[in-house]
Parts: sequence; C-alpha cells; structure tokens
Amino acid sequence: MVSEKRILDDIMRLSSSPRNSRTNPVEHAAAGNWIADQFEELGLAVERQQFEIPSQDAARVGTNIIATTNNDSEDRALVIGAHYDTVPESPGADDNASGVAAMLECARALVKDESLRKITFIAFDAEEIQPPVEGLYGSESYVANLPTNAQPTAAIIFESIGFSSDSIKQQLPGSFRFLFRRAYKALKRQDFRADSLLVLSRGRGRPSSRNLEISAEKPNVNLSLLPLEIPWWMPLVRNLRRSDHAPFWKAGIPAVMISDTANFRNPHYHQPTDTHETVDPTLIAKAVRMVLDAVNDGRL
Repeated sequence: MVSEKRILDDIMRLSSSPRNSRTNPVEHAAAGNWIADQFEELGLAVERQQFEIPSQDAARVGTNIIATTNNDSEDRALVIGAHYDTVPESPGADDNASGVAAMLECARALVKDESLRKITFIAFDAEEIQPPVEGLYGSESYVANLPTNAQPTAAIIFESIGFSSDSIKQQLPGSFRFLFRRAYKALKRQDFRADSLLVLSRGRGRPSSRNLEISAEKPNVNLSLLPLEIPWWMPLVRNLRRSDHAPFWKAGIPAVMISDTANFRNPHYHQPTDTHETVDPTLIAKAVRMVLDAVNDGRL
C-alpha cells in the first residue's frame, strides 16, 4: 500500500521550485492547491484555514490545507500533519516536501478503511521563520481555533524525514548524551549512522512515542529510531520546539514530531541544494509504515 515511487514523485512535484509565500507567492499557492487536489481525489472535503502572518512589511495571509476522514463523526480526531512552506531560495525537498509526501501517503492508505477512527490531515503553512518574527503560525492558528470539545487525541508531525547518508555521521547537541541517555544509547548502538529517525515527545505524548517504537521494530517496518522523551522539568529550549508539534504541546495536546534531525545531519538544510536527488524515499516509506501500523493496531 505504501509506494516509494509515489512518495518520490510527490517530493519532485513539490520541490520543483521554492514555495515561500513572500518570495515565491505563485509557487507557494500552487503547492497548496496541489495538496488540496490530492485530498479531493481521495474523496475528502478540503478546508482552507486562513490566518494573518504578523509583523510583515506588507500584509500577508497564510493558508492551512485541512482534510478529515469520517468527518460526520463526533469523535475527536487524530491529527497527522506536515508543513508545506519553505525558506526563501530553497526547494525544500527534505524540509518539508518529505513530510508532506508522508502525510499524503498515510491519507491514501487510511481513507480506504471507513471503519477506522476519525483522522485529520493538515498541511500547515508559515512554519518557517517569517522575518522579523518566528514561524509556526499555521499550527498556532489551527490550535488556537480548535473548539474545546474537539481537541485532537494526539498529533503526529512529520518534519524533514527524508535525508540519510552512508558517509555522514549523526550529530547532536553536546548536552544530548547526558540529558537523553536512552536515545543516546540507541544512537551509539547504531554506530551514529545517519539512517534513523528521531521521535520527539513530551508529557502525554510519550505513549504515542512508545507505540511508534513498537511499530518501528516490526519486520515490515524495520526502522531505527532515536526516542527523545522530554522530561517534565526541562525548559523547552528552541531546538525542542522548532516545528509544528510545539503549539500542540503549549495547548496541552499530546504531540509527537518525527524527524531526520535536519541540520544535525543534512548539509542541504535550508539551502538551494535541498533537492529531490538528496532524499531517501525508502526512509520516508518506513516512517509511513510505522505510523500506519500504529494507527491500524489502534495504538494511536
């Protein structure tokens, strides 16, 4: 059900040009419309949630692309999301066409089973920094506008999941080995290979992280993970809140971010060289299979 070719085709389509709404507004809008078209081809109704991006020289509006399975259900949804915007001048194959492609592949698999729980798929806009202010405005807007009785049960965020290397070793902040011993031991067992994915969780999101670990170890997935569990007492420094999981955490909603660790591994991070030739569709497919396994088993 999971197609590496389709994943790569999606990444090629999205990363054909940069898609920053300030410097590449036409390409940015085209990317959002293309994602909406993919949802509609699956028979999903699409909502475009617009929001103002603050502190801009010229007024600028961002757009989240949202689609939900079993939309008539009153149950709270599981969110699977990824941001689709890029920094200026970068085609963003890994950051974050890889995450959008994974989200779409999850949608293609899950819409076929109407007995499954309610799931909301979201392509977030304005995740990247919007000078002179920080990013995450798409996910912040989504969370801020959630009705109290409709908060998600959890959120799974795909963020830059496509880069692996046989020659580059995995790098991490210097304090990592002391603060996150379980993840560091896992990385050491992997000989610091750059072919794993980090799963970042905090508080009530920890069960989702542990359940993804169960799925990752299955033979049909076979994905090496770095489980990074943030303890309750630890301040949320910037490296721990750099993607769309952070607004969910702030609202007390369980959320997990899946990532290849971006600049701690990928030399093409935020560069014009972040092209489809540098991504590993096999790694992305493993991430998709991991999430699908956990959803299908009722563990997410």
